[in-house]
Amino acid sequence: MTASAVIDARLMATLAGLMPIARACFRDPWWIIGSAAMQLAGVEGPEPNDVDLLCSARDADALAEAWAAHRDDHHRPADDGRFRSRFARFAHLPMPLEVMGDLEVRVADDWQPVRVASEWRVEVNGHAISVPALSEQQRILTLFGREKDLAKAARIAGFVAARGPHVH
Repeated sequence: MTASAVIDARLMATLAGLMPIARACFRDPWWIIGSAAMQLAGVEGPEPNDVDLLCSARDADALAEAWAAHRDDHHRPADDGRFRSRFARFAHLPMPLEVMGDLEVRVADDWQPVRVASEWRVEVNGHAISVPALSEQQRILTLFGREKDLAKAARIAGFVAARGPHVH
C-alpha cells in the first residue's frame, strides 16, 4: 500500500526523520497508531497532532537512549492513569513523536496489553511503515475507550462500510 498524496507534510517529514533511528534501534515489530495511522491508511481526519508509536519496552528504551538529548521530560500524557507503558516523547521532529513500549490500557480493574494482530505496510518516501489493519485500529481505539478514540473508531467503521467488505 502506498501512502496517499493527502498525507500531512509534517507527518511525512516526521516519519522520514524516524526511519534511520528506527532501523538502528528497533529489534522488535513496531507500529504507528492513532490519528497518524488513520491518515496513513487513507481515513480522513482528524489531523494528527503527534505521531504515536507502539513498540516493545526494549525498543522504547533503545530509542530513549539514542535520542536522550531530544527527550521531552516535562510532557505528561493525558489520562496517565488509564495507560501505562515505557513512555517517551521526542519534540525535535516536525511533529512530536510519542513512543509507548509495552503499552497497556486499564480495563475495569485490570491491565490489558495492547497488541496488534494484523497489520498493513504503508510505503512512505521509500520506507515501509507498519500500521495496524483498519479492523485492528478500530479495535484498539475502542479498547482505549476515551471519547476521542471512540469517535476515531466510528470514523474508521464508516470508512470501511463505504468501501465494502474487502477493506479491513
